[in-house]
Amino acid sequence: GNEPDITCNQIDEDVSLFGGIFKGGNAKPARRKRHLASPDRAEKYSFDTESVYTFDFYQNLLDTASYSLDLGFTKLGMSKVLDGQPIQILAKHSDGRNIWNLQVWHKNLLPKEKQKRA
Repeated sequence: GNEPDITCNQIDEDVSLFGGIFKGGNAKPARRKRHLASPDRAEKYSFDTESVYTFDFYQNLLDTASYSLDLGFTKLGMSKVLDGQPIQILAKHSDGRNIWNLQVWHKNLLPKEKQKRA
């Protein structure tokens, strides 16, 4: 029950529950990256199934609303480029196992007659 409203444009980051350097909630990303780059330190942190975690993914080229790649000087429709396949966002472990694999679907991937109903 502590989920943030993910439809708003501003979600304040709060990593204080992890404790340690995170306890004050103001460890900058570069400091967190250095801290967690050490396997000995990183292994002290874990996720549990009782807490709510919200992750954010940002990059400035992919416009998921229009399912296009905005290069600044032109927009490329991704449904044609990807031949109707969804965009995949994934992370892999060093041994090749998937950590997560998300598929981004859009109504533009549906056949034309179904797009009218979507």
